Amino acid sequence: MPTSTPKIEIASLLLDTALRHYFSEPPEYFATICLAGAAEELLGRHVEAKGGESSLSSIKNGAVRLSKFLNGDGEPATAKAIHDLMNNAKNSTKHMNGEADSTIDFDPKVEAKDLLDRGVTNYYQLMGDYELKETALLTRFNNERGA
Repeated sequence: MPTSTPKIEIASLLLDTALRHYFSEPPEYFATICLAGAAEELLGRHVEAKGGESSLSSIKNGAVRLSKFLNGDGEPATAKAIHDLMNNAKNSTKHMNGEADSTIDFDPKVEAKDLLDRGVTNYYQLMGDYELKETALLTRFNNERGA
């Protein structure tokens, strides 16, 4: 029999599981990337549904504005190009576009941390709208964020 499950609960579970994989010994960065990517996306949609700006959108919009000054021609990068770059790790670990696309080329630890950072930021934005709890893993991630 089908069960109704709120997507905010699913996102919270995915984020918590991603944090457990990130802090496991040895760390499981590819599992973290997949789980944190899904959590970040769901949480971000909830943030936007509540009228806020998701972590992805905030970073993307800032990067587009900065790119105007960093590009040699003075033209900003497109929002799509920044979006695709920011989601490269998440998408390239779950899709394969032919035989030439059989490996990845990024630092999985860095990408896992970036996706967790975005997901955790979205989670905190939603704490006033949903009954979301501060967990030991969230606290640990926040304490180690800058390290």
